[in-house]
Order: sequence, then C-alpha cells, then structure tokens
Amino acid sequence: MFPPKSVRESAAHILLVDDDDNLRLIVSDRLANAGYRIAEASSLREALDQLDRESHQLVLLDIYLPDQTGTEGLRAIRARHPSLPVIIMTAHGTIDMAVEAMKEGAYEFVTKPLDFKRLGMLVERAIESKQLQTEIDYLRRATDEPFTEIIGVDTGLKHAMALVDRVAGSDTTVLLRGETGTGKEVIARAIHRLSPRRTKPFVVANCAAIPRELMESEMFGHVRGAFTGAIADHAGFFETAGNGTLLLDEIGDLNMDLQAKILRVLEDGSYRKVGSSTNLRNRARVIASTHQPLEKLMEEGRFREDLFYRLNVMPIHLPPLRERREDIREFAKYFLRTCACGNNSREMILTEGAIAALEEHPWRGNLRELRNCMERLALTATARTIDAADVRLLLHHRPEEEQYLATLRLQDLERQAILAALERLDGNRTKTAEALGIGRRTLQNKLKQYGISAGMPWDKSESAS
Repeated sequence: MFPPKSVRESAAHILLVDDDDNLRLIVSDRLANAGYRIAEASSLREALDQLDRESHQLVLLDIYLPDQTGTEGLRAIRARHPSLPVIIMTAHGTIDMAVEAMKEGAYEFVTKPLDFKRLGMLVERAIESKQLQTEIDYLRRATDEPFTEIIGVDTGLKHAMALVDRVAGSDTTVLLRGETGTGKEVIARAIHRLSPRRTKPFVVANCAAIPRELMESEMFGHVRGAFTGAIADHAGFFETAGNGTLLLDEIGDLNMDLQAKILRVLEDGSYRKVGSSTNLRNRARVIASTHQPLEKLMEEGRFREDLFYRLNVMPIHLPPLRERREDIREFAKYFLRTCACGNNSREMILTEGAIAALEEHPWRGNLRELRNCMERLALTATARTIDAADVRLLLHHRPEEEQYLATLRLQDLERQAILAALERLDGNRTKTAEALGIGRRTLQNKLKQYGISAGMPWDKSESAS
C-alpha cells in the first residue's frame, strides 16, 4: 500500500519503463490505485518517444532494458529532460551501481523485489520535489537576467520578485497589494516556500469570507464553553500556523475591533483564545494582502493607521495584467502548458494571432482570468493549434465592437442583451428570462418597452416557452 498523500490529488503522470510485463502490470496497478496516472514503456526508445510526446513528473526506470544497460538510459533521459526525476529499479543492485546512478543524476535507487512501501514514499517525495522546483524556478525567472525578455523589463513584476527573494529569508512582515487576481496568494506561498519555514504550515485566513461574528474565534480560537455551541476547544489560524506562515488575506475587510487584536499580536506577539484568560505566543510569520486602498480606508476611519504601519514594513505591489501586456504571451503559454498537462492533454500551441487576441483583452480579472481562459481552451480546443478565432470565440471578444459599445446608452445595451438572448434561445421567453436573471413578467415589460415583438425571425407566440 502507498501511504495517502494530498499530492496525488493532482494526478501526477508517471512513466514506468521495464521490459518485464508482469512487473509493469503489478507496479502500474499499485500506482494507479494510489491515484497516479501511469504510462508504460518496455524499451528506452519507447520511453524517450513517450517523454517527447507528453509531459511527465517522474520516471521509474529499469537499469537493464533490451536496448540499454547500466546508466545509458538514465543519461539519455537526463540529457533531454534534465529536471525530470528518475528512480532507478534493478534486480542487480550493487553499491557501485547505486553510486554511479546517483552521480549521473538519479533521484533514488531501488532494488527488486520492490519494497512498495519504500517505493511509495520515494515516488511521493520525488513528485513533490519536482512540483515545488517547477514553481520556484518559474517565480525566480523574474529576477534572473537571462529571463528579462520573458518577464518584461518595464513591468512591476520583476521588481516584485526581487523583493520576494530579498524578504523570504527573514521574518519581516510583508503587505501584498494589488487588484483581485494578480497573484497575491501565489506570491505569499512563494515567500513561504523560499523561507526557512518552508517545512511548516502555510495557513490562509480569508478575512473577507468569514462572518463577522465568527472572525475572532476563527482567528484566535476558543475554549470549550466560551459561547453557546462551543462544545470543544478550537484552534484558530494563529495556532494552526504554528511556526509556519499565516496569510491574512484581504485584511482591509477586518472590522476595527479585530484590527486592534491583530495589532497586539504584531506588537508583542501575544493573543488569547475566546473565553480564555491565558496569553498565548504567536510563532508564525505574518503576511497580509489586500486589493483595497488602505490609505482611503484610513481617511474614512475604517482602518487603523497604527496597524497599517505595522503591516507596511515591506510592501510589495503586484501590477495588473493590463499594465504588463508584454507578459501575457509567456503567462498564457505557461498556463496552457500547465492545464494541458493536468488534463492529460497533448501539448498545445498558440499562434501569433491568438497571442495578439489575448493581448487585446482587458483582463479585468488579471492572472486568474487568464489562467481560467487557458484552462477552458485546453479543454475545449479541437485542434493542437489555437488561433485568434478560438480565443475570440471563448472571450466573446470582437475588437471592432468596442468603440461602438462605448457610445451606447444603458437602455441600448439592455435591448441588445435581450435581443441576443432571445436569438440564442430561439425566442423561448421563459428560458431567456432565466438566462438574463429576471422574471418572465419583467421580460415581457422590457419587450414592450423596447418594441421587441412579432416580426422577429425567431419570434414565437406567448405560449411558445
């Protein structure tokens, strides 16, 4: 049995290379039952072909194959895919061979008959290491000179990533600022993973999502009997984070009372559970994020100035995607590649026309919207090459209409929305009302108001619904 681990939820892709059909059957069955996706090969040539066709997160390689012996196969795989972890398997294990394989870059070395418990742990560790290294490498590219052409020299992301590298090794409080979808939580996780606390918990407290009456209990925990329904002690976010990192996401949404208690934690490191008189020590590093203009909130008396200055020790601003359109190309390729791999799809290609269409889009949802767009394209595209028509169809984006729409009155836009919905739904008024989020009677009034009635090519009678 392989031990359960959340990493399998991502359905990592493993290539199993062995000329023993029975062994491949047993190992692939074990791995598949553990939640991994398995590809098989019985020779080095077949393995290299599969690696060139599809993305994998790990290779399990028999050291003796019909077309290779020793570490030849390992060297061949490492030459083409240097970051891909390879676990060597053999029934002819010797210390010398193990040393040679490790020198050639093998992740680990196991002997047959296989110890499946040990193999399971090694597979887990290798895939986790690969995933983490991929994320860190991608984030580090923003600060590496050879990659300035990818990130864009005139964007704020390069500066932001330089600050991430600078603050990761310290316990300095960081305030991440930027619009929704700019990647604030991703940056917070990067700071954690690049820090000495990387093996400790990373906890996210979503200040905007927790009801006000539960916020103090969720943040600091409570003791049994603290209030009606508190039937047991409860650990809050600070306690759960332990010696790790706590992200106070959307801290601008905190009420003033809780802001004062957060300030106390930042000032003297102590807090109390609800219903307790015992002071507890905070051990977690605190990172805060917000999309709100905190300076304006301070002027309006909705955010404490002293808390702002405590949080704003190291501010990092993440620019919106519209201010770094030159980055859209590489982000789009990265998200498309990631989504295609995650969905077990073949590698897809964006044409220059598709990239131009992506660069024309306003991306009000920033990187989150772009990532979702790439995921939908990976799932819905019928060909390996994605062109401008595919992108515009997905985004419902017609460049020639933009200036025209900007000149319309609200009533004109509403009339067009109703007409478009009626046409799309073949004049079915009940379905049209549902699609527009209004009642049928309201739709009838709108049709009368805008003179939309009989004579339309798709018009149906009142009973036609």
